[in-house]
Parts: sequence; structure tokens; C-alpha cells
Amino acid sequence: MPYEPIVGAPLRFPPGRVAVRLEEGHRLAYRRLYQHYQSVLAGLPVLRDRDFDGRAVRMTARELAALNRALAGLEAPVEAPQDPFEAQEQVRTRLFKRLQFLS
Repeated sequence: MPYEPIVGAPLRFPPGRVAVRLEEGHRLAYRRLYQHYQSVLAGLPVLRDRDFDGRAVRMTARELAALNRALAGLEAPVEAPQDPFEAQEQVRTRLFKRLQFLS
């Protein structure tokens, strides 16, 4: 499925901000982005679950551009591993990444 960039409407106040409407499909992609723990370094906006219900969300133009770049760079969803040892390895790797991020 090709990625369509999110388009924001410029706001009068505050200047430099855009209004964006995010849907449920964006929520899943956004969660996948935050699994990599690179959101702060990439300049992504911090969004809550309530921001994906279709109401306008305000963010800067830089945050919107960073979000579009990150969503375009997402890979296809990874299939579930067939081997139980691969599943254990993925869980352990995920745990180590979380612990490293929290330390």
C-alpha cells in the first residue's frame, strides 16, 4: 500500500502551525514508529490516542514534515515468526531496547 503524505492546513494563530486530521490508520503506523525509540531524535510530534479521532491536531510544519518522512520510511508489517525460538529472541530484544531506553 503506497503511503500518502499527510496534508496540513495553515493556521492564523499561532503562526507557523498547521492543523492536521489524523485517522485510525495513522494510529497504527504511529505506534510502529514509537517502537523504534527514535522519536525524540527524529523530531516527531508527541501524539495521544485522542488525537486520532478525526479532530484537528495542531503541530509545527517541521513536525509534520518529520512525521511524513518517518511514515514514508516504514517498512511492510513483519510477519509472525514460525520458529518459537525466533519469537523468544524478538521479545528479548524488545525488552533490552526498552531497558536501554529507560536507563
